[in-house]
Amino acid sequence: MRTNRMENYLYALAYCPFLSHKEKWKVLIQDHPEYRVYTLVNEQSMRVNQQKRGSFGNYLKEFDIKKVKDENEKAHVKALCLGDEDYPYALGKSYEPPMILFYKGDISLIYKGTIGIVGARACTSYGERFLREHIPSIVENGLVTVSGLAKGIDTHVHEKTIKSGGKTIAVIGNGINYSYPRENMKLQAAIGKEHLLLSEYPLNASPKRHYFPLRNRIIAGLSRGVLVVEAKERSGSLITARMALEEGRDVFAVPGSIFNSSSKGCLDLIKSGAILCQSTEDILLEWNMTL
Repeated sequence: MRTNRMENYLYALAYCPFLSHKEKWKVLIQDHPEYRVYTLVNEQSMRVNQQKRGSFGNYLKEFDIKKVKDENEKAHVKALCLGDEDYPYALGKSYEPPMILFYKGDISLIYKGTIGIVGARACTSYGERFLREHIPSIVENGLVTVSGLAKGIDTHVHEKTIKSGGKTIAVIGNGINYSYPRENMKLQAAIGKEHLLLSEYPLNASPKRHYFPLRNRIIAGLSRGVLVVEAKERSGSLITARMALEEGRDVFAVPGSIFNSSSKGCLDLIKSGAILCQSTEDILLEWNMTL
């Protein structure tokens, strides 16, 4: 059972500004070996710069969890700690799950049937049309969509799910109190009010480039399967797909023209064994759901 002292420790790690993601995990399993089951960090790679190690010890002593919790409460943000009984099971079984999962909105959505849908920021009308025509049937079959609130496909996923009367989860690469991208400020607020916003970052943390691949592992970990709608050859969406495969999730990909660079990533996924998805029917059949 997690203690208040352990909660304070996990919060301090989540908020610590000078340790990298990997360094946080190394420190955690050095201090609390029982968390080793969540990571592949081994003895040889566990070394952390001693100056940083000492700095975290001082940071932990000074960390004011009451102040942090009060700030989160004012922003209507709650949290689940890794090891809590109500921490989402599938995410907890994934690789290096969030130590603290901050959320705003309807947390019950993470316990329902979910499908991650990701794709290009610079999406084309083809990708948008696919979502416009097939999100309604995804919603009708009771699936909750999960995406990253980025420009392009992610935005269309959230908007079309809401328009279709469904529920959506946005996993963001910044603090819940920080709106990014700015043009999605209203959408982010709506999701936090009627749907679900998730983040592993402190309340007011601004986005950083390396946060987004880390965010992708949460999308993959939460989802029964991941659908890639459009992706270029080196798209971040392919990171999500790879992580989903590593976690034993299904990966679906929408085929496109061989002459369109926005479809190259999807075609490569299909060539590598991803399930070709022409419509929602392909997903429902794979999951033995009623058509």
